Amino acid sequence: MSNKQLNSLFSFVKTILAILIAMVVAFIIILVVSDGPAEALYSFLVGPLTTVRRFGNLLENTIPLIFVGLGVCLLWSTGMRTLSGEGTYYFGGLFAALITIKLTAISGYSLTLTATVGVIIVCGILALLPVVVNYKYGTDAFVVSLLFNYVMFYAGNYIFSNYLMDINSTSSGSYLLPESTFLPVLIPKTNVDASLIVALVMIILTWFFMYRTKWGHRICLIGANREHARYIGINVFRMILLAQFLGGATSGLGGGISMFGYNTRFAWFSLTNLGWDGIMVATLARYKPQYILLSALFLGYVRTGADIMNRSSDVPSEIVMIIQAIMILFIGATAFLSGTQQKLRVRYSMCRKAETAAKEG
Repeated sequence: MSNKQLNSLFSFVKTILAILIAMVVAFIIILVVSDGPAEALYSFLVGPLTTVRRFGNLLENTIPLIFVGLGVCLLWSTGMRTLSGEGTYYFGGLFAALITIKLTAISGYSLTLTATVGVIIVCGILALLPVVVNYKYGTDAFVVSLLFNYVMFYAGNYIFSNYLMDINSTSSGSYLLPESTFLPVLIPKTNVDASLIVALVMIILTWFFMYRTKWGHRICLIGANREHARYIGINVFRMILLAQFLGGATSGLGGGISMFGYNTRFAWFSLTNLGWDGIMVATLARYKPQYILLSALFLGYVRTGADIMNRSSDVPSEIVMIIQAIMILFIGATAFLSGTQQKLRVRYSMCRKAETAAKEG
């Protein structure tokens, strides 16, 4: 086993331990605060699998997490930590609703495709702006992207209030979205539609781009060692722009595609916070797109179970926030199990030296 394989294995073990610790803490809290802990735990752990409708809720919670998780993998792949996924997800939903409502010259899936392409282009460009400001004026890209999310929200809220809001309807939100643009339902009696297939395809495409194309290899090299990448002739700024564009486009696609199914109106009156959830999903997946599905499914399962537990017992669904906080704490803590990892490295190095000496002797 090489040092790289050893580090990957230890990172995996560290993530699993963080999840287990978080779940144990959650179980202890449930046992302490609930008058019926057995029923609450059953609802939490088994509830999402008890009916088709609940399983559908699990997948509905998972789909947007896949898009924002992939978005973070791309946005952060060059080491440029930006939060553009939050604003682009919101703006993707808004822009998709705007096109499908206002563009009446076409209909059906042609309109769906047109709106999707528009969302990808617009949200990708929006994600570039914090990086451009960072390079031109030397500002902090993290802070600029955080603030720019609110620029996107207030600009979107202006568009929504003046051009999309249905003031004659008793339901708060935009005009009804055209049903002809809705994606086909995959599981009857649920809202799980073909966006699930799109999400799975995006996982494959993102993995292929990052690990099987020259642009992806260059982006990953920049993330590992930016100065070395610049030294061997890679245009670092151009590759960072490409990663930011793709990350913003992917997150925006998640917001846009949600308008083609279970959302009959655009009714987001605030930022969705899914951009932050994307960081959680990507962190659990170790920023590797091939693990995003498992990470998103886990978080979607926990959230669905917590929601069922909230409805069927006396334990509030906010326990999910405790689980997420603990997982982030232990996964992000560099000192967590660092001593054990160093001992394993030393022991592995000594074994390698002993094997080399035995072969030479």
